[in-house]
Amino acid sequence: MRHMMTRRGVLLSLGAVPLAACAPRPDPNQLSREARAALRIARINVTTTGATFESARASQAAGDLGPDLQARLRQEFSDRMRPDGVEMSVEIARMNLAGSVRTAFGGDRSRLQGTVRLIDGGGRLLAVYPVEVEAGTAAETRTGALARATVTTVDGFYRALLTGFARQTRGQILGDDSAGQRLVRQVTGG
Repeated sequence: MRHMMTRRGVLLSLGAVPLAACAPRPDPNQLSREARAALRIARINVTTTGATFESARASQAAGDLGPDLQARLRQEFSDRMRPDGVEMSVEIARMNLAGSVRTAFGGDRSRLQGTVRLIDGGGRLLAVYPVEVEAGTAAETRTGALARATVTTVDGFYRALLTGFARQTRGQILGDDSAGQRLVRQVTGG
């Protein structure tokens, strides 16, 4: 009898579980909600010096990566670009551009990895965000792999990496947009 809980004890213990589950979790973002809402970006710098280019295709794209990613980030943050804002400093650590056949058969994936820093006008580090994206997935069947390999290009993987990196950066810094918010920003250029 001692091991049996009373009805009241059971109800109280069950009531504690939902309350604990509803407790707000700490925000993992290094910027407060207010700082994110007020965030403006004056310039975006992308550095690829020191990056590891893990494939011949990635090495061939190395010269374009900095300017291309900078342009994509400027587009993604176009609604936040202001001369009185902070600096976004992006340092690329590694990139791999996989071939379409190896990707389709599951032998390789395209990846882009780097670190995004927000720095105020006085040179003070405000926040640091690691960003890593992948592009390309293996097909489930041999026929699917052959079909995917014929329509997928390395250039497509490259563009997908740039877009994914820019979107993930925005999501980490500001929070994810809804599909409607993204569409409005793209249509209005802001």
